[in-house]
Amino acid sequence: MPVLLLGATGTLGSRLLPALLAHKQKVVVYVRNELKLKELIPSTILSRVTVVKGDATDSDSIRNALVQHECDALVNSAGLAAVLPWSKPQMQEIIKAAATGAVDASKELNRPIRAWFLGGMSILDVPGMEGTQLMN
Repeated sequence: MPVLLLGATGTLGSRLLPALLAHKQKVVVYVRNELKLKELIPSTILSRVTVVKGDATDSDSIRNALVQHECDALVNSAGLAAVLPWSKPQMQEIIKAAATGAVDASKELNRPIRAWFLGGMSILDVPGMEGTQLMN
């Protein structure tokens, strides 16, 4: 089952990648920064994946990657919640783009695409904050 992984250079995604490979999945890694991927992930792992450069907020690019590589699933671990006052929130935009890309690819391929959306602690409510990280 080919899997498109968004967010492979993040804390969660960089741990998901070897786990997916350990379970005999064909992995297509969708990244914004190929250099960061090469610095973070060992070459023994990188040699076993297909790398696609793209923007996680671009639903058409996500759809293209899913269709071109005939992926059966999408795993999204991309995006940071805007927990710092100066940070730009992208979590909602990324989730919307990934979901839209998966739905559009599913229609184009005429078969379902499974999708998992994962996030770390930064998307949870933090005591003393308004709890609006995803809505900023």
